[in-house]
Amino acid sequence: MGRRKIEIKFIEDSIERKATFSRRRNGIFKKADELAKLCNVEIAVLVISPTNIPYTYGYPCFNDVVERIQNPSASSKLSSLMKELEQIKEFQEDLRKRQQRNLEKSNMKENVDLKLEDLVAFKAKLEAYQAGLKRKHVEMEDLSSPSILSKNTKNKMMRTEYSSGQSKGMYEFRAFGPGFLGTI
Repeated sequence: MGRRKIEIKFIEDSIERKATFSRRRNGIFKKADELAKLCNVEIAVLVISPTNIPYTYGYPCFNDVVERIQNPSASSKLSSLMKELEQIKEFQEDLRKRQQRNLEKSNMKENVDLKLEDLVAFKAKLEAYQAGLKRKHVEMEDLSSPSILSKNTKNKMMRTEYSSGQSKGMYEFRAFGPGFLGTI
């Protein structure tokens, strides 16, 4: 069923009049709500029924809107608070710019938010890296010692005999690299 154009005149039937009032009242409140949300305005709607029952709608609140209309000094307080808020925002922006300039001058990077688990894992990796560097340092010192670098030690093969109870065996020791002797 589509909309039909009705003639605007007083409705004689009381039951139909009450139903129309209820339907139209809800429509007005819905339109007021849409207007308030779309345009970000304060709205107060007061409708009194034929039986003298008041119906109200307000955005953000009916009483606040009526009080603002009755007491205009409240709106001046609101405007002063808004100005103060704008000043605070400007001050905050100025501080942010100064902080950025100070970071650029000191060539420091901003702090990175890391979790405790990430920091512990990072510490373990650093410690492992440090241990590896120490091991390589010791190896480098061994390489630079004169006894290891001599040609006689590098290619030398030693034979040694041992006896263990009933059997005799022969082991050969060769130099595989700096500071390492292995059995073959």
